[in-house]
Amino acid sequence: MKGRGARGYVTTNVTTVLIVDDEPGICHMLAEAMASLGLRPQTALSGGDALTILAREPVGVVVTDLNMPGLHGLELLAAVRRGHPRCRVILMTGVQDSGWLARALELGAHDYFIKPLDVFQVAQAAIAAGQNAPGPLPLRAARALVDRTQVRQVALESTRALARAVEAKDPYTRRHSEQVAHYAVHLARHLGLPAGEVELVRVAALLHDIGKIGVPDSVLIKPGPLTVEEFALIRQHPAQGAEILRHISVFADEALLVRGHHEAWSGEGYPDGLVGESIPLGARIINVADSVDAMLMQRTYKVPYSVEFVRGELTRSAGEQFDPKIVQAALEWFEAFPEKIIQPPALCPTA
Repeated sequence: MKGRGARGYVTTNVTTVLIVDDEPGICHMLAEAMASLGLRPQTALSGGDALTILAREPVGVVVTDLNMPGLHGLELLAAVRRGHPRCRVILMTGVQDSGWLARALELGAHDYFIKPLDVFQVAQAAIAAGQNAPGPLPLRAARALVDRTQVRQVALESTRALARAVEAKDPYTRRHSEQVAHYAVHLARHLGLPAGEVELVRVAALLHDIGKIGVPDSVLIKPGPLTVEEFALIRQHPAQGAEILRHISVFADEALLVRGHHEAWSGEGYPDGLVGESIPLGARIINVADSVDAMLMQRTYKVPYSVEFVRGELTRSAGEQFDPKIVQAALEWFEAFPEKIIQPPALCPTA
């Protein structure tokens, strides 16, 4: 049941929220605000107490301070994500720092708030988290990290944390972004692109899947076929990734490539249905590199395919999914540099 609570916020009565802070006053204020919005708050004064509660009863959302005696908030976040993967974690801290923000992204935090708190704002975030809404952390953290430094290299390090946060959800996609960047860079060089464009492709390839941070874990790592609705969620990730990068001025060009990396040469791709050379060249390169890595590596739904199979699929899809010119470059590169192909742990000779 939903209605209107204090300050006109949307209320809910379905989520148990565990508030963790070594200051009893903060726990009390947050608990009152959450109860007034229909949530079921519980409190713990330490990370250890929080783990005890989590072990004995279901909790939908954990709201925890970072700096506590004993178990640090990031350690609690890691323990919750490991032992209770469906539980969302919201962080609270008195200091905004790029180091913990990047680590929080990598560990899968849902959101964060800087003290002093607006307790009703935190409670509303807990409601959204309990309803499995996509977490706003990637966009907020990326803005914060880049606002605190104008150095592109630091921005790159922070956005790599975004990519790792996505890949941490699924053990089958660990290092996927780095491997896609590996293939994309070699293809861009083989096509004769200048150094600046090669670097643009490299960074966009590293970040191409960050939009998946908003896809529910249950969909992202589902072992069986996706429903129509679930596939629609997956198809949103290029646009969502571009939206994240669009708000970071140093990545405006990369945002275009991220948005276009699932467009198809024939016009049957997404999200914009672009055709042929209207698709940015870098996006066409990443499309091929992404597909190569996906075919060569094991996934929840498939065994790894052989290099011979990958070559055949690229050839069959030239002019449909892929730019024929880039397919030709990929085939030539495979022939010239077989030692640079990232070999799968096992081969499926004919699949």
